Amino acid sequence: MVISAVLLCSEAKAQEKAVTNRFPGPYYATVVRVIDGDTLDVRVEVWPGLVAEYAVRVRGIDAPELRRVDCEAERLWGEAARDQVRKLYPEGSAIRLENVGRDPFFGRVVADVRRFRSDRWLFLKDELLERRLAVEWTPQMTDVNWCLLAAGGGAPHDRLQTKFQAR
Repeated sequence: MVISAVLLCSEAKAQEKAVTNRFPGPYYATVVRVIDGDTLDVRVEVWPGLVAEYAVRVRGIDAPELRRVDCEAERLWGEAARDQVRKLYPEGSAIRLENVGRDPFFGRVVADVRRFRSDRWLFLKDELLERRLAVEWTPQMTDVNWCLLAAGGGAPHDRLQTKFQAR
């Protein structure tokens, strides 16, 4: 009986933790700055009159790094991803965050990030995947080898392809 009660209590706490780790939203925010291809700093009104600033990682993708790169191709690809996000999500633009949760890395949150375009909300994830500026990714996966992808022709832009072919 005691073991059953402990197990039920542990299961209830695990379910409670799982529920509190994901906040469906939506939350409306403003872009403060684009950090890189898959991370933005945003200002979000958490409660009326309570505004907070967070780094938000885009759920479900990985974009090439800008710091601690393994090759020049990764740096160029990372710059292209960041520049595209800056174009689509400029400072001050309104966005919507959904399925917000804790990111296990670097004290950020992770969320589905969307912007409104004329008649619908677009997912940043989809926009980057379509442009080949990111790959689908989950925290359980290994790190993406951007240098290997670039060498295999995975990079999206002519200026990147030209640089890769020169090597």
